[in-house]
Amino acid sequence: MDVMRHFFFGSWIDAESDLPGNLGRDLLSSQVMADRLASLREVSVDEILSLLHRVGIRMTEPGPYRDRIIRSMPDITGFPLSMVEIGVDVLKSLLSRESLEERLSCLGDRRVLDCWTEVEGRPVRARALGALCHVAAGNIFLGSVDSLVMGLITKNVNVLKISRQDRVFPFIFLDALLEEDRSGVVSSSIAVTSWSHNNGEMMDLVGRRFDGILLFGGEDAVKTYRGIASPGTEVLAFGPKISWGLVREGLSPSQLEEAVKGFAMDVALWEQRACTSCQNIFIQGQALGETVGEMLHRELSSLESSMPQERVSLDEAVDIRKERESAFWDQTQGSRRIWEGRGHTVILGRGASVVPSPLNRTVFLSVVDDWRELLEGDLKDMGYYMSTVGLAVPDDVMDETVEEIQKLGVLRFCLPGTMGLGADGKASHDGVYLAQNLVRLVNREDIAGDLLGLTRLDEARRSSVLLGRINRVLSSSLKAPFYRDRFASVSLPLKDLSELSSVPVLEKSDLELHCHPSLDMITEPDSGGYLFSSGGTSGHPRRIRWTSSEFDQSGQALGRGFKALGIGPDDVVANLMVAGSLYTGFLAVNRGLEETGCSILSLTANQPVSETVALLRDLRPSVVMAMTSTLIELAGAVLDGELLSIDRIFYTGETMARSSLELVTKAFSPSRVGSLSYGAVEIGPIGYQCPHCRHDQFHVEDSWAHVEIDDDGEIYVTALERTLHPIVRYRLGDRGKWVDEPCGCGRTSRRFSLMGRCDDSIRLLYNDLYLEDVDQAICGFSGLSPVYQLVVEEGPEVTLIVEGKDSPGLEESFLRDLKARAAQFKDLADFGCPFRLSVVPPRTIERLGRTGKVRRIVDRRER
Repeated sequence: MDVMRHFFFGSWIDAESDLPGNLGRDLLSSQVMADRLASLREVSVDEILSLLHRVGIRMTEPGPYRDRIIRSMPDITGFPLSMVEIGVDVLKSLLSRESLEERLSCLGDRRVLDCWTEVEGRPVRARALGALCHVAAGNIFLGSVDSLVMGLITKNVNVLKISRQDRVFPFIFLDALLEEDRSGVVSSSIAVTSWSHNNGEMMDLVGRRFDGILLFGGEDAVKTYRGIASPGTEVLAFGPKISWGLVREGLSPSQLEEAVKGFAMDVALWEQRACTSCQNIFIQGQALGETVGEMLHRELSSLESSMPQERVSLDEAVDIRKERESAFWDQTQGSRRIWEGRGHTVILGRGASVVPSPLNRTVFLSVVDDWRELLEGDLKDMGYYMSTVGLAVPDDVMDETVEEIQKLGVLRFCLPGTMGLGADGKASHDGVYLAQNLVRLVNREDIAGDLLGLTRLDEARRSSVLLGRINRVLSSSLKAPFYRDRFASVSLPLKDLSELSSVPVLEKSDLELHCHPSLDMITEPDSGGYLFSSGGTSGHPRRIRWTSSEFDQSGQALGRGFKALGIGPDDVVANLMVAGSLYTGFLAVNRGLEETGCSILSLTANQPVSETVALLRDLRPSVVMAMTSTLIELAGAVLDGELLSIDRIFYTGETMARSSLELVTKAFSPSRVGSLSYGAVEIGPIGYQCPHCRHDQFHVEDSWAHVEIDDDGEIYVTALERTLHPIVRYRLGDRGKWVDEPCGCGRTSRRFSLMGRCDDSIRLLYNDLYLEDVDQAICGFSGLSPVYQLVVEEGPEVTLIVEGKDSPGLEESFLRDLKARAAQFKDLADFGCPFRLSVVPPRTIERLGRTGKVRRIVDRRER
């Protein structure tokens, strides 16, 4: 009796290799698999991807797992060591986070597996198919794990039936998974077992108990499993396939040489056992055929040194010898040619039909006078069996070649050299996207999208999702030298959100020292995208790299916040953000507004104030979005003439003080004034407002940012989808506090109140003067505008510069009022130092070039 170790959902069991039906019924019961599925659904897709990424590193980097693969797989597969090493490299790519995310890209967004997520403006939710049975083929050792991984990343419960040829590699993968999976939730959703096709009890159970069967195998296996499947079991079968190459006239010598080198690898790799392996090459013209035959023989001979053929079975050797003898005979008759090497065979003939190969680097070259002969021969009746065609054709005829050959049923085209490897993780497999077939999309009909998704999850589920996304960013950040050094002592992955506090804080000075042109903080130095700059009121520019995709995603997140403000298709919105000088504001607002369906007036604030006012009077927008400083200037200009009515006004930048709010309200009579978003160039959108939020309150934009507030009220933010230039636990310089009361809008995403800047006060000897007190004092004097600057010289000596209209006795009255409001100074004779008021004309105080902001505090004292 052949006994082996089976693995069932976290437990090892010794049993016959042909699993007895009674054991199968108990171990694969519907209830057991339903329980495992329920547990796996609570794990975020990002945690699963990060886990598999770590497994890939563990298996492929120097160490015991790689040693086991290198030591055992050549004997099991018959592949040479160098080919097994190629397989290990493929495995590393296969399990990389980037590759796994690419394979889920057909769903629109990987996050749809966790909760409702907006994809191209509509909410999408994907649920796992359920319990999957994977029937592994034995031709390529990576195949079983590849199939299993697809089931895992789509959050299915997975039962892998291993092949008789390979009982080792799936268990190497499982051992690595068990070692990395600390919680055991993912590994306990897997079974690795075996049974024969003649085991009637198990085959009947498989046909009835699984939601899907994923099969890569021969024609008989496909027929068998389709025959046993119940109506409720979906069979995803990928049966026997053939792949071939085409060489057309017109290639330059160097192009032909490169193509033949590629075809040689396509012939040698996996000893032609893969469905994508090249067994036939059709060549246009006899002379070109002779040339390709000579060149291919030379290249395959070269590969015999770097990738020697390990072994050929007696039966395989007999089949190869038969083909060689037949070709030798035909060569004497002048109808074929043969080139024979120690471990390869190249046979040149004529015709438009595929010739079955005995494999093991036996390739048939067939000459055709016109490549279109392929469209009329036997190939046109073999559509089901078509897999891959490698094309060596001139660029100017590539399109016509693909268009014609795809009519034969060919669903994959590539250049020579990649037929057996695959170069595009986002590509379909045999014409379908596997991930789409392993999930079911949920239909929401006419339920409003903002009633679904991350903002409506309970705290436990949202925390699980956010933990996965934070670990994803932390893992990606380690590719950057700065973070690799900074996080060297941090234990990753984090086990819960509370552990994030152990991660070092990112300071603005870190960005200033390591930002562009430095690549210290960049994970993929060769990536393109955007370069933006931040500096604002704090002074020093910090240049930040974004990919185009990241910026687009941030725009979608910002747009969701705009929709929460009530902006929709009936609105006309004037975007008065400043544009240029690497500033994100104008571009980001425009992109966010696109999500709302409103009409967009892309005005900018770059033109003179008078011109902006004229445009607003002419175009009559229902909504205006601008920096606070821009709105104050516009209000001042409007109040000097005819008033202008604007229904809603949304600001960003520095918080709008009461005096500014009164000025804007007086000029435009809006029904609502609020913040368009709380964000930062380094992060993107951080918070958004709903109609139930006060002017200083925000919901956290959980889909894009994670917010922490420490005991001192300081805010730290991590960008959840920024992986090119990661921003982790960034100290923004703002203060805030959590709002514990539930929001009237029904969203469960946490709310916080902004409490001002951490640097919104100046120290005058033994007491602090707060800008909030200055704001309120200015509000009490009609001649003063909200635009001011505190300048502190050595001594200290303080000058408060305010734009407005001076009048007799104003300074004395103002300072008396300010002292009364600033409680820290009420018992002192003065402010503890010389303090004067200077009233200057509008636009006198220097504005920061890009944003028009005013630096509120200029402290010139030596530190």
